[in-house]
Amino acid sequence: MKAAALALFVASIWGITPILEKLSLVKGSPFTVMTVRFIFTATFVAIISLISGRYKDIGNLDGKTLLWTCLAGLLGGIVGLFIYFVALKQDLTTRIAPITATFPLFTALYAFIFLHESLSIQRIMGIVLIVLGLILVNWDTVSGQAQ
Repeated sequence: MKAAALALFVASIWGITPILEKLSLVKGSPFTVMTVRFIFTATFVAIISLISGRYKDIGNLDGKTLLWTCLAGLLGGIVGLFIYFVALKQDLTTRIAPITATFPLFTALYAFIFLHESLSIQRIMGIVLIVLGLILVNWDTVSGQAQ
């Protein structure tokens, strides 16, 4: 399967995930839902790692790689997910999911600042389109209209 097709498949999976998360937040608190999700995910990944023998690769990681990996898990996996669940519990899925989907905008800016990656005119135009799309998706909020 080509990379673009795989990416589209991932997008379809990630598209249903907020629906499942919103349903889980009806009776569960953000922290409880996050805890159950992590326990399930960690258990599943640990079993696959043991069965496949991939757990041995962890010993080959250097300290810097472990630091970056743990920091990414802390920020994206714990802090970001918890705040996302709080927002998702408080508002419409169709409002919150598109807002969080603007992360490529921040990735481009952070990559420019920290990794010194270039910001071409196409990327800048893409960032502008992301912002315009966010405004359109949330027009009722921006314009002061009710939900």
